[in-house]
Amino acid sequence: MELVLQGYDLFSHFDGSSVSPPKFAIVDEEGATSELTATYKDWIRTDKALLSLLIASLSDEALEYVIGSQTAREAWLHLCDRYASVSRARINHMKTELQTAQKGGDSIKRFLLRLKHIRDQLRAAAVLISDDDFVIAALNGLPPEYAIIKTVLIARDSPIILKYFRAQLLAAEQTAETRIIHHSGLYAANSSPSAPPSSVASG
Repeated sequence: MELVLQGYDLFSHFDGSSVSPPKFAIVDEEGATSELTATYKDWIRTDKALLSLLIASLSDEALEYVIGSQTAREAWLHLCDRYASVSRARINHMKTELQTAQKGGDSIKRFLLRLKHIRDQLRAAAVLISDDDFVIAALNGLPPEYAIIKTVLIARDSPIILKYFRAQLLAAEQTAETRIIHHSGLYAANSSPSAPPSSVASG
């Protein structure tokens, strides 16, 4: 996200280089008035939007550290303070954890949230994980029943939007669950003991 914001010249709200302009208009004869300046209102509107964007991108754990923040800069500083002491060994551990994470018995939703949490921690430590790397990490952690969707997504020529990626995995999860239920039903039907043939007594 930092690179995107820098590209649009908006990261200045986070690093402090963009400061709030004067809040009230100043008239020479009267001094400050109660009328808000247009530049202040525009700045506040942009800052609140960026603060909302930052909050929406955080995991539940990271969210705890920005609750109550009034500006994008304040929230960013809280995150920096929280994760500034992350050691190089810890960063390497989180990278390995991201690359080797397995879905296991988790749902797709929970698995992706787990990966997102690791990514958030790395981002707070100034280590950026691209969307492509996130997608690859998620695909590598899927069990064999997701082989088809893995092949399809890996073979894509263009990058995949994370929202679309999540939707594809959720659909694949539903298909896998339906297949398991179907196979379980067939197994139960085939393993049921057959009723013994009835014998007819001869008179």
